[in-house]
This record gives sequence, C-alpha cells and structure tokens, in this order.
Amino acid sequence: MTLEGWQLAACFIAGGLIGVFYFGGLWLTVKRIPTSGNPHLLLVSSFFLRMAAALAAFYALIPWGWQALVAALLGLLISRQVLTRMNSRKPNNRPTITTDR
Repeated sequence: MTLEGWQLAACFIAGGLIGVFYFGGLWLTVKRIPTSGNPHLLLVSSFFLRMAAALAAFYALIPWGWQALVAALLGLLISRQVLTRMNSRKPNNRPTITTDR
C-alpha cells in the first residue's frame, strides 16, 4: 500500500501531537512530584495513561501501513527534540553556587 504525500504529512503531524501529549504529560508529572501527596501513584498512573494513549494512537495508524507508522514515529521524535529545547531555554531561577578556593 503506497501512501500519498498528504497522508504521510497527516501521520507525521499525528505523531507530533502524540509526542506533545506524551512528553508534555511527562513534564507536567515531573513538575507536580514535589507537591504530590503520593508521588508513586502519580508517576505510575501518569505513565500508564500516557503509554495507553500513545499506543492506541499508533495502533490506529496500523491500517495505513508501515510508512504511516514511520512517519508518526519521526513526528514523535522531532516533537521530543523541540520540547526538550524549548524547556531548556527557559531561565533557571536557582541561585548559582560558587566556591572560592
């Protein structure tokens, strides 16, 4: 089965949205750990929710063939890189520790 360009682009965008959901959810989970009453439950439930949603989305792309899955995977990986760079550019509000020796 050969996919047209618009179908590959749609799969790429879908993969990007999966990545934003997955890694954005991971970022929000990590930010909430210090204020959580039960951080273990937060981490485990967040992981299973994010993983189930991502797997369901990839499973929905299976009928379109392996090209669709590869395009979606590329979209997911690129969204991961974009989100990582966006979050690392924010200024760090922690004081710097200097040691005079």
